Amino acid sequence: MSKKIKIILGIVILAIVLILFSATTLWQTKTKSSSLISQNLMLKNGIAVGRNSDSYKTIQSVASDSIMVTEESIKSSVNKNERMIIKTGSLSMVVKDVNEVIVGITKYATDNGGFVVYSNIYKSGIAPTGEVTVRIPVNVFDTGIDEIKKMGEIKSESVNGQDVTEEYVDLDLQLKNLRAAENQFLQIMNRAVKIEDVLAVQRELTNVRGQIESIQGRMKYLSQSVELSTLTVYLSTDPNELPTLNPEDKWKPWAQVKDAARSLIAVSKSLVNLIIWLVVFLPVWLIIFGLVWLGKRWWKNRK
Repeated sequence: MSKKIKIILGIVILAIVLILFSATTLWQTKTKSSSLISQNLMLKNGIAVGRNSDSYKTIQSVASDSIMVTEESIKSSVNKNERMIIKTGSLSMVVKDVNEVIVGITKYATDNGGFVVYSNIYKSGIAPTGEVTVRIPVNVFDTGIDEIKKMGEIKSESVNGQDVTEEYVDLDLQLKNLRAAENQFLQIMNRAVKIEDVLAVQRELTNVRGQIESIQGRMKYLSQSVELSTLTVYLSTDPNELPTLNPEDKWKPWAQVKDAARSLIAVSKSLVNLIIWLVVFLPVWLIIFGLVWLGKRWWKNRK
């Protein structure tokens, strides 16, 4: 075997070894990460309980038996006439003084028990433009829209309602089931004698309480969203600077220009990301190119 053939074979073998080593390292890293996550969950207090142990089977059995609350019992306790609706609205208005109208909207929200979420005033070209988002109680939402409409000329408006009654009922069902499971685990904890039993119950309690806190947070968010509606008002002295909220409104070229600019930015980001990937994999491309070039030279010399 000639010296050139040996060099080519050596480069090929080295490239294969590097690729296999990188793939193996990546797989081991993912495996170790998954293992560490599992160990952190199971070794909460330093001792693990196997899934085949009697303690684990007992806890899983109790968790299943503790689901005593049925969906029908919860739904029957909810008044069907009381729907949970999250209301949101948007207005586009032409006004004489953007700053003055924003102050008026802010005052209306605070006087009625609401608050300002976001407020911004800027110039688009030479036209003063502004945007304000407020949260107001649902019982004054419709009245508030009517009052704000009097502050300028309405160009477009949109009012939406999202019914979250079913989601809230389902969350309530899950919460009651989890609390029933928590009570069962607490009873087991009081009777537990072995260390592995105590640790197993503590692990399950931690998991259940985490789910309870998550569900309570979501239910609180839904309740607050139902009680306080969101209203966003777009203001400008130039009607061409206002966004179109109603699809039936006439075509606005400036809005199309803005959409085209956002699309151009998105395409540019994708192109930059592609270049980054090509640069990162440049060594691999160089190795492949070098192998092909050496192979061609060797073939020509052989001929």
